[in-house]
Amino acid sequence: MAVSAVVGAAVVILAGCASTPQPVGNPDPGGRLLAAIKPVLAVAPASAHISSRHATKPTWDSCDGIKSTYGWDEPTVDLQFTGGGTDAQVIAHLKSALRTSGWTFDTTHSAPTGPWYWHKTVATNIQGTVQLLGGSAFTPSDWDLQATTPPATHPATGC
Repeated sequence: MAVSAVVGAAVVILAGCASTPQPVGNPDPGGRLLAAIKPVLAVAPASAHISSRHATKPTWDSCDGIKSTYGWDEPTVDLQFTGGGTDAQVIAHLKSALRTSGWTFDTTHSAPTGPWYWHKTVATNIQGTVQLLGGSAFTPSDWDLQATTPPATHPATGC
C-alpha cells in the first residue's frame, strides 16, 4: 500500500513537470526586435560565399524542461559564409558595415583571433549583440555571424 502511494505521488510530480506552461506576453511586439537585427544578414563581404542565412522568431521554450524556467527564446539572425578575404579584411569589412548599421564594436570582449562582438540598442532598454566566430583557424575558413536580442518580455531562464 505504501509503495503504491509513493508511485502515485511520483506520477503526479512528474506529470506536473511534463506540462508546458502557457506562453506569457508578446516577445516581439510588431516584429520590431527581429527587424532591428535583420540587417546583419546583409553585411557579408561581396566576395564571400553565403552558406546559410536565417532569421528566427522567438519561441516559447525551456532549456532544461523545468516549468519555472519557461520563457521566450531570443529573436536571432544567423549568417554563415566562407571567403571574403583574409581574416583582417573580413573583420575590417564587418566593423565598417556594422558601424554603418549602428552597431558598436566591443573592444573589451573581442579577442584578436575571435570571437568578436558588437552591441546596439535595438529598442528602449533592449541591447542587441552580434557575435562573429570563425576565420582561418577553422578548416575550411568558415564564418558564423549571429545577432540576438533579448525578448521584450519573459525570457527563458536556466540556460
